[in-house]
Order: sequence, then structure tokens, then C-alpha cells
Amino acid sequence: MDVLGSGAEATIFRDGESVIKRRLVKRYRHPVLDEELRRSRTRREAKLLQKARVPHPALIATDRESSITMEFIEGTPLKQLLDSDVNLAQRVGQHVAALHDQAIIHGDLTTSNMLLSKGEVVLIDFGLSFTSHDLEHKAVDIHLFKQALESKHHAVFDEAYKAFLKGYRASPEATKVLKRLSIVEKRGRNKAKY
Repeated sequence: MDVLGSGAEATIFRDGESVIKRRLVKRYRHPVLDEELRRSRTRREAKLLQKARVPHPALIATDRESSITMEFIEGTPLKQLLDSDVNLAQRVGQHVAALHDQAIIHGDLTTSNMLLSKGEVVLIDFGLSFTSHDLEHKAVDIHLFKQALESKHHAVFDEAYKAFLKGYRASPEATKVLKRLSIVEKRGRNKAKY
């Protein structure tokens, strides 16, 4: 197996046409608590992968070792493509709207967690995802994506964010969520004053 990447929560391996995401043991936590957290997070991620109606890696299996096996998707990370094709952000907006309409909050919307595969934008890494109907959670999900765009794609930020919003407006709740987003952003600006 080849290591594709490693982060704070998991190591990702490629095994043929599959990807295995193995959650890391946290030695600073009590072993029983750590095992329960890893298992519950793995179950939650698997459940959301099964529920999500957007392009994403298909779930193949989970195991008792807090691992998830998913299909390997050949593609190019959007972080490498967005600066030259901001219209991809519109498709991202449509996918995020579809997730939010299903009460799925991705929790880690960055262009590093999106691939372009066979002409389609694919969302990956549902490790921080959870379910919520709360407008606040949806607004924060968008706010974090907006911050990621501004940070990593500052040269095309305005155009890319407009394209994202155009796609996101496919959601029946878009107006309410975007209104809540303005409240979230004002709260952030007020904190910066102190």
C-alpha cells in the first residue's frame, strides 16, 4: 500500500483501486475514549458517505479498526485548477447546496478536498462532516470555504466566490443561509476590533 497523505486525524493509503483511511490513535487520550471516538467518527463518516447525493468516493467497507475503504478516484485537486478556471466554483456551489439540502455539513470545504475527475467536481474527505438543519452550521460551512478561497486563490477570489454563490443559489434555502452568513461574517469582524 502506498501512503497518499497523512493529517492530524488519519493516514490515507492507496491499495489498488481503493483508498483506505485509517484514523490515528491519539496517545494523549484514554485508550477506551480514543477507541470510541475513532469508531463513532468512522461510523458517522461512512453514514454520511452513503447519504450524500453529490459526486464523492463510493464507500466500500468499514472495519473495527476505525478504517474506511473507499473507491480511488483519479483526478486533479481543484486547488491546482481553480485559478485558471473559476467556473469550477459554480459546480462546487451546486454540490454544497445539495449537501446542505440533505442537512449534511461538510466541515472542511477547501479546494484541497475537491477533485476534478472526468469533467466532474468530486468532494472528498467527509471526516469532519455532520448532520444539521441549522442555518448557522450551513453559513459557517460556506464561511470556511470563503476563507479558504480568499487564502489560497486570492488572485481570483472575487470571481470564484461569485461563481460559487451562483451555484449555491440552487438551494431552496439559499437566501436564508446567505442572510445568516452575513451575520456570521459581521460577528467575525466585530471580534477583530478587540
